[in-house]
Amino acid sequence: MKKTSMLLTFVLSISMIFSTAVYAADTTATKDIPIGGSGEMEMVGSIEPTVLSVTMPSVVPFNISNSLTTENKVISPRIKMKNNSNIPVSIVVSYTKVDISKLRNTTWCNDANVGPNQIAIGLKKEEVKDEMPTSLSQAQWLWYNQWQYMEVLALGANQEDALYVVGAMGQDVMEDTTFNVTPTFIVSRTY
Repeated sequence: MKKTSMLLTFVLSISMIFSTAVYAADTTATKDIPIGGSGEMEMVGSIEPTVLSVTMPSVVPFNISNSLTTENKVISPRIKMKNNSNIPVSIVVSYTKVDISKLRNTTWCNDANVGPNQIAIGLKKEEVKDEMPTSLSQAQWLWYNQWQYMEVLALGANQEDALYVVGAMGQDVMEDTTFNVTPTFIVSRTY
């Protein structure tokens, strides 16, 4: 009995090792289901793997001054953004944290129509390569500590473009101090 049991165990083990089950779905197969009946249908899908990769600076220093003779009162470096992905992407500002506590008697303005004690900061797409914008037309303004959904750039696959910080300030805003503006960017796939 013991030998039979061991032999049976051995045969079962070998058959489990060398047996394989093969299943193939026939994508052209059809099946009629009678009214009031039920049936099963196999659905096959695929997920396209996508990796989004966008390069942008993490810190952008800028200067703002009423002594500039242009409509734009900000001097900023070129903010280069590059889509390293093989699909188009959208770059959106979702929220902007603003700290102007060091600017006494100054309030924020959510657009370029600043009063004497107001300041406004925005972003503007580069119009001429490596040239700081002088006007505020087409600028998109950052809102003071509020959620917003503002697309600042749309980049094609492996495309590069740039933004500049722009701004307006009232004549009574004190100069020679610092403040912080921290926008949160969201990168998403565009279709």
